[in-house]
Amino acid sequence: MDCPKRYDAMERLHKLVTLRDFETCSLESMSEYAKSYFSAGACSKSTPRENEEAFHRYRIRPRVLRDVSDAEMSCKVLNSHVSCPIGIAPVGLHVLAHQEAESATAKACCEEDCIFILSSSASTCIERVQYIVSSLKEIQPVLWMQTYIHKERLVTMNIIRRAESLGFSAIVVTVDSPNCGLWRNVMPEDFFKFVTSKMPNLPSLPRYLEDASITFEDLKWIVENTKLPVIAKGILSGEDAKKAVEIGVSAIIVSNHGGRLIERVVSTIDVLEEVVEAVSHSTIEVYVDGGIRSGSDVFISLALGAKGAFIGRPAIWGLSVEGENGVKKVLQILKEELLLTMQLAGASKIEDIKRSMVVKI
Repeated sequence: MDCPKRYDAMERLHKLVTLRDFETCSLESMSEYAKSYFSAGACSKSTPRENEEAFHRYRIRPRVLRDVSDAEMSCKVLNSHVSCPIGIAPVGLHVLAHQEAESATAKACCEEDCIFILSSSASTCIERVQYIVSSLKEIQPVLWMQTYIHKERLVTMNIIRRAESLGFSAIVVTVDSPNCGLWRNVMPEDFFKFVTSKMPNLPSLPRYLEDASITFEDLKWIVENTKLPVIAKGILSGEDAKKAVEIGVSAIIVSNHGGRLIERVVSTIDVLEEVVEAVSHSTIEVYVDGGIRSGSDVFISLALGAKGAFIGRPAIWGLSVEGENGVKKVLQILKEELLLTMQLAGASKIEDIKRSMVVKI
């Protein structure tokens, strides 16, 4: 689809009806630096692409002749009531996509009553994001804060304490990054120089704070030193999921960092069931991100045991096309597709989505 530039903003948004439409328009509106950063994968783009293609190995098997006239998607995710089990994953440097950056993304997400995870590599400070969303009337924002386990542990704890004081609901700890991965190798040589020169107030990027010595003991230290639920992001095996249960995390995000770290890493949807099964004896919730491009993908994720599905790049596509309204439209598309898929599959509420409704080919 060609991006309909000839239309005004609202009409253009009306013409964009799928996430792929937003991807096409986004590629026309982003700078070269932004396209390089947000699309980067480990060595090549094959790993992020495999996250998407893995969903095509699953098929939905509907149940028919069920009353789905009152179908709705509201649910509880980690003790927070939300409009649907769809949220926005942590992505750094939103300002490369739009001048209003994370403030616009967070506002759109909260207005749609979805969970927003703020990256510790955000181009907008925690306090500014919280101020923006707190100004929304009659809305109880659900904000989670992401952090790495930095070499300087005080950096990590400072992020956590700020999140606690500002009313964030959970701490998301990225556990799959002893280094920043192979995506840096495909970036323009002057990318980091550009970022630091043009945006001097940005927090330090993780590449400067990586720590290859981190273990589950470090994750346990965070669990023991925050009053908020801790979510481990980046687990891809049942064995690691069990260890996370043992140290007291409240949830897990099955994630491969958008395919940015390791070449040929397993796709998240392919290991989701293994992780869900590994923690089935506990109260831990499991979420998934990576490759979600439609409401059908969300449905498949839920059928395989996820309690929530998070998007990264699609939110950035919406942001780059039309700021806050673009992000809202992306979420609205996913929500509508999920609701229609639920009805067609015979599920009137999230709890009705069963494993038997999905088969792998």
